[in-house]
Amino acid sequence: MRMFVLLLGLLFPLAVAAGEGPAIAKQDWGFDGLHGQYDKATVYRGYQVFTQVCMACHSAKYVSHADLDRAGFTPEEIAALAKSMNLTTTDKLVSGLAPADAQEVYGKVPPDLSVITKARAGLADYTYAVLTGYSDDVEALAHAFPNSEVPAGAYFNTAFAGYAIAMPNPLPNADMVTYTDGTPATVPQMAHDVTVFLQWAAEPELIERKHLGVYVLLFLAIFTLLAYLTKKAIWRDVH
Repeated sequence: MRMFVLLLGLLFPLAVAAGEGPAIAKQDWGFDGLHGQYDKATVYRGYQVFTQVCMACHSAKYVSHADLDRAGFTPEEIAALAKSMNLTTTDKLVSGLAPADAQEVYGKVPPDLSVITKARAGLADYTYAVLTGYSDDVEALAHAFPNSEVPAGAYFNTAFAGYAIAMPNPLPNADMVTYTDGTPATVPQMAHDVTVFLQWAAEPELIERKHLGVYVLLFLAIFTLLAYLTKKAIWRDVH
């Protein structure tokens, strides 16, 4: 089986240059904003990429199929997905790659991806930028490296600090997965979907927290108004 070290370089950068990293473009995420939501279909497509590509090497040891209920999956859907992987609904998403084997092949144990989108400045934007930042552009390469050569053991990535990343391109080709909803599995689409899945894995409570925050703000506004009116009533006879 071909191994894909998805996001290995996110936690183990190859230090080849100093200074600020490349600018990370802001993406339009459905979970952003006060009224943001996790789209169930997108989370599921990202789950497909994660389980069919990323889990060859990486785990999400804080995530189980049971957690998918917070993304709108029914108990029947959750049970079916877990069964298809020979897991129970409470089993964590753990890679079958043994740490000793990973150490031998890659020199490091691939990092757990449960909270990877929170591990770098740029958050989900950074994860997506790195996944889509691999490039064969000759001019861009010449701009990044005076001799137009990437350091040995590294790969050119326009979004990575120093432009040289130790992780091979995990999504080099389209159609690495077959989406059950018929969505074309282009590289940008797969990168987008797995980033949404990883963002959901890192913060499954994000939407609930936003909704709770609205109620808290409303409560504080009403409390402030009542406190002001009470103060006016108590001190109205004081001149």
